[in-house]
Amino acid sequence: MKIAILGSGDVGLTLAGAFLARGHQVMIGTRHTQKEGLLDWQAAHPAAQAGTYSETAAFGDVVVLCTGWTGTKAAIEMAGIWNFKKKIVIDVTNPLDGKGPDASGRLHLSTGNARSGGEQVQSWLQEAHVVKALNSIGNSGMIAPAFSQGTPAMFIAGNDDLAKLAVTDILGQLGWKDVVDTGDIAMSRHLESLAVIWCAYGFRNGTWDHAFALLRK
Repeated sequence: MKIAILGSGDVGLTLAGAFLARGHQVMIGTRHTQKEGLLDWQAAHPAAQAGTYSETAAFGDVVVLCTGWTGTKAAIEMAGIWNFKKKIVIDVTNPLDGKGPDASGRLHLSTGNARSGGEQVQSWLQEAHVVKALNSIGNSGMIAPAFSQGTPAMFIAGNDDLAKLAVTDILGQLGWKDVVDTGDIAMSRHLESLAVIWCAYGFRNGTWDHAFALLRK
C-alpha cells in the first residue's frame, strides 16, 4: 500500500519508518524537502521518498496527516483538495494553541467551543474519509505499544464505518491490539481532549511512557 505522510516532524518520521518496516511504500510531504533532519532520516531509510505536499497526497492510497495544527489547513490547500478524493485520511493532529503548558501542565485547544480539529479537517476534505486516530499518545508510544499494566487502547472517530475498519487494520499492523470506535467525527473533540490529559500527566510527572486503556468487565 502507498502511504502518504504529510508532515516531516517527529510524528511523521516515526510513522513513516514503521510503515516502511511493514513493507509499505512511503512518501513524506513537506515544505522543505532538503531540510537537514529529513535528509539525515532519508539516508537511514533509503526506500522512503520525499516530495511536496501535492506530490505526496497524489501518491498515497492512504494519507496520514501529521502537520502542526497551525499549518494544517495550509498544508491541505497546498496538497490540493482533489488529491484526497475518496481516500482515507488518518488525522493525527491536535488543535493546540501553541502557547505551551500552564502551571498545571495543561495545554489548551485553539478550537474553544468551535468544531473540533477533526471536524474541521473533514469539512475541508468533504470527499475524503477522515478518521481521527493516534492523537492521544506521543510518537514514542505509537508503534508496538507495550505496557506492564495492561493493553493500551487507541480511540478513533470518523463518519465512514468502512474507513474506520481499514484504519483499525492499519493500527493493528502498527501493534495496536485494542482499537475503540467512539463514533462519528464529532467525537474528535473528546479525543483531542484526551491529548490534553495525556500531556498534562506527562508535564506534571516528568514521564511520557503512559497510555490510555479501556477496561471491560
